[in-house]
Amino acid sequence: MTAPQNPYLVPVKYGTGLSVLNIVAGGLLLLLGVLALLGGRFSFWLVLGPLLLAMGILSLTRPYATYDTATGALDLFHPFGYRMRSYGAPKGERIYFDPAKSKIMRARQSGGPRKVSMVGMNRDDLARLIAVLPQA
Repeated sequence: MTAPQNPYLVPVKYGTGLSVLNIVAGGLLLLLGVLALLGGRFSFWLVLGPLLLAMGILSLTRPYATYDTATGALDLFHPFGYRMRSYGAPKGERIYFDPAKSKIMRARQSGGPRKVSMVGMNRDDLARLIAVLPQA
């Protein structure tokens, strides 16, 4: 039996193309690293390949962003699971969707708007997030 998910959280996953690109690049770099190792040299690709491969595999299942509708907080995560950035109410900001620019924006405490980058995200999840966000 699985635990019930929080109904206030709206997750946005990485796009499949970005995940596959990381998996393919990681596999190729790992292969180059192994070939260099067989040739008697140590290569940086032997470290970078498995790292990209792991990031690609993890990005297929883990979310890039979660928006908490109860608090108005938007958290951005790395594929390895740690929080990279946090926007919204915890920092005194307001997250909203600007239909004129077709961008997710944040109104900072100083009053200046800044866009939140959502490049390479799953379009269906992103549309679900935009539907939940307040409009400008």
